Amino acid sequence: MKRQEVIICVMGVLLLSTMAIGLYTNHANRERINELESQLSVLRAQEKRSAVDRRVSKQMEQIAYGQQALSEERSQEAIHQSEIAKKMTILSEAERKKAIEAQGTAEKAAAEAMAAYQMEEQQRNEADRQRRQAEHAKLVADTLNYISLGRTLGAQSYSIYQTGETELGNMLAYASYLYTQDYGGDLYTPSVFQALTQSADSRRSWSSHKGSISCINISPKSGNLLTVSTYGELFSHSIHDNRMKTDRLINDRQYCFRDVYASKSGKCYAISSTGHLVIVDGSSSRVMIVEKIDKPFSLQDMNDGKQLLVIGENSVALLDINTDRILGTRRLPFRIMYSSRRDYCPLLFDNRGGMHLVKSLADITNERTGLEGQVTAFASSKNEHLAAYGMYDGTIWLINSSGKKNKLVGHLSQVTKLKFNGKRLYSSSYDGKLLFWMTNDQQIKPITLFQSSSWLTDFVFSTDKDYIWTGEQNGTVNVYLISLPKIANRLSQKVKRDFTQEEWKYYVGKGIPFRKLKE
Repeated sequence: MKRQEVIICVMGVLLLSTMAIGLYTNHANRERINELESQLSVLRAQEKRSAVDRRVSKQMEQIAYGQQALSEERSQEAIHQSEIAKKMTILSEAERKKAIEAQGTAEKAAAEAMAAYQMEEQQRNEADRQRRQAEHAKLVADTLNYISLGRTLGAQSYSIYQTGETELGNMLAYASYLYTQDYGGDLYTPSVFQALTQSADSRRSWSSHKGSISCINISPKSGNLLTVSTYGELFSHSIHDNRMKTDRLINDRQYCFRDVYASKSGKCYAISSTGHLVIVDGSSSRVMIVEKIDKPFSLQDMNDGKQLLVIGENSVALLDINTDRILGTRRLPFRIMYSSRRDYCPLLFDNRGGMHLVKSLADITNERTGLEGQVTAFASSKNEHLAAYGMYDGTIWLINSSGKKNKLVGHLSQVTKLKFNGKRLYSSSYDGKLLFWMTNDQQIKPITLFQSSSWLTDFVFSTDKDYIWTGEQNGTVNVYLISLPKIANRLSQKVKRDFTQEEWKYYVGKGIPFRKLKE
């Protein structure tokens, strides 16, 4: 039993083993089959891809053949184009050389054209320059001719006017003014200026004093003219409608007045060589004796018009204008011959060639004039840096700031007064002449304002500088219009007609274009 069971068991085990082996073998076969199938699938896929690749390769080969053919065709075309380009390059190079040659020709032509243009421009500029020079020369010649014509007309006017033909004289004088003014000539040229002042009737005269006029002055308050004489006359004058009104402030022959001064307040001071100082204040007057002063002859203000220096031959005194009291006197170790002003202070000239600036009674300087002879007149100009010395013999010395001296000769007798007005120097003398000098001219020559038959003792400008008042030894008072604009205006009003053609040809000239005097 047990054997059978063992056999059964063994058989069972074998069977199970066989089954297991069979199952395992079957499983292994299946895996193999699956693997083979998988490999087959892969091979089939690879075959398919290989076929596709072969087809693609064949297509690519065909495309390559096509591209090769196209490339060869393009290469042939490129070779053809290259040959064409070479030909074009050769042609271009030839054209470039031609262009360069043409450019060189053009540049040469342009340079020649520029040279011709510059030559033409130079010729044109030279022609313009010569034309301008010719025009300038003609203008200068015309200007000089017309200025000369103005002088000629002035000389003709002066002589014709004195013959009594005043109308023609006035016309010629006005024409002289127009030509001289328009062409930049000097209206103070003697022939022109004298004709203008004569025809404009610029002088007015009044016989006012019995004695010799020793001094004239302008009152800063009233504007009236003050005059004193050696006959003790102190007069105040005013002009109304070309008529002189004279107020006789003092008329006493016991006095011999030498100088007159008017203060800013209106008070009037007249000094007599007798030592009397007459003071007129409004309608009242009084007389005081200036003691310790020998033969006083001059009055000079000090300290901006607050004080008055009374000057005698050997001494000076200081007067307070507010109180009319003598503040002090001083004796001097020299003889005073003449007094003037410099740097707003009195300036004294002695008989030994010295001059002395009075800053105060205690401060009086001592200098030398450096001139031969006696100084009888003096003036200075701060703006022009000039000083002028009038001498006893009629000579005038003009000295600039560097000390250079210029001798002015025009007067024949003692110079009595000098006065600057800008660049003009005015002078009067016992020879009866009132002259003025253009100090900026290279050659300073005198121009005569007027000639009197009597000594000119003093002169003064009007406040507006348009007139000059003069006093004469015979007692005559004169006023002269010296303003050229006013003279020309007065003269134009006196000219009533134009020249006739005959007058123009005779006096002016046939070749001068006719000009109207009356517009």
